[in-house]
Amino acid sequence: METNEMIKEVYNGTIQTVEKIIPMKPKIGGPQLITPPLTVKFGVLIGFVGDLKGELVLQSDDAMFSHIGEKMFGMPLSGEMLDSFAGELGNMMAGSLSTYLASVDIKTDITHPTVLKGDAKLSGFKRAFFVEIQYEGFGKLELNLLLSN
Repeated sequence: METNEMIKEVYNGTIQTVEKIIPMKPKIGGPQLITPPLTVKFGVLIGFVGDLKGELVLQSDDAMFSHIGEKMFGMPLSGEMLDSFAGELGNMMAGSLSTYLASVDIKTDITHPTVLKGDAKLSGFKRAFFVEIQYEGFGKLELNLLLSN
């Protein structure tokens, strides 16, 4: 499968994953190209290897992650619990995306989640795009796909 076709499948799988995992109604923007570096104030990074190599970065502010945690588990999260939840949310999304990709014959393995806080700057990727996911009245998430190949 050609790289552009794989990117399209990753985008489709990411949207499907967001709708399946996060129990809120999203308004999903179209994919937009980004140039390095990517600055992340709060988020989670999952690396993947296989047919497609790169990272998936889910970012927002801590209030949005806390709200998602409250929707999923019935209580707002903060501190270490919020960091742990952000990592687990990234893990659930990457695992679900990996399963979707396997169903369309794209083989990937994912790494453990890395929680990013502060002003992390990510660079060294060849191509990248992001999708903004808006949750009316709550805020937004940004999904970034950073490709190494």
